Amino acid sequence: MTNLIEPYNPYWKTEFEELKSYLLETLYGLNIDIQHVGSTSIPNLPAKPILDVDIIIHDKMLLSDISIRLENIGYINKGEQGIEGRFAFRQTSKHAPKKMTIKKWQEHHLYVCYAGSLALKNHILFRDAILNDRKLLEQYASLKMNLTNEIGITREKYTTRKTDFIISVLTKIGLDESELNEITNANV
Repeated sequence: MTNLIEPYNPYWKTEFEELKSYLLETLYGLNIDIQHVGSTSIPNLPAKPILDVDIIIHDKMLLSDISIRLENIGYINKGEQGIEGRFAFRQTSKHAPKKMTIKKWQEHHLYVCYAGSLALKNHILFRDAILNDRKLLEQYASLKMNLTNEIGITREKYTTRKTDFIISVLTKIGLDESELNEITNANV
C-alpha cells in the first residue's frame, strides 16, 4: 500500500496555519491553544496527507461552547471514542470548516484535548521528540516507508505496527507504565 503515505509537503504547514487562524477566529474569546501534531507537523517525515490538529483547553467547561461553535462551521462531535480527555471532531465535507468564501480544506483530524490529558501528552511529547532528534526522525521515516511496502498492509495494520516504536520513544521520555499501557491499548 505504497500510496498510504507521501513525502513531506511544506503545504501541510501552510494549510495548518490557515486552519489554525480560522479556528482561532471561530473560537474567539476562549482561552485555548491550537497545535499541529502528528507526522504532517514534522519536516522531512513522510506522512498520510491528513493533518492532526489539537485544540487545547484548560477549562473543561469550555467543551460545550467549543462543540457548538465547531458544529456551526461543519464539524460533527464524535466524542472521546475510548480515549479519555480527547474529543474527536470530523469534517462533514471537504468544505469544513465553512467560511464565507468556499474553500476546499485538506483532510484533517480535529481534536479538543484537556490540557492535562494523556492523549495530549502523547501527541506533544512524541512530536517534539521526533522534531528534536534527527536519528529518531530517520528511524521513524524508515519504519513508515518499510511498513507501506509490506504486502497486505492496511491502514489499520500500519497504525498498529507503528505503536511499538511510539511506545519506545515515550518510554525514553519517561512516561510511566500505566500511561504506556493506556496508549498501547488505544492503538491496537
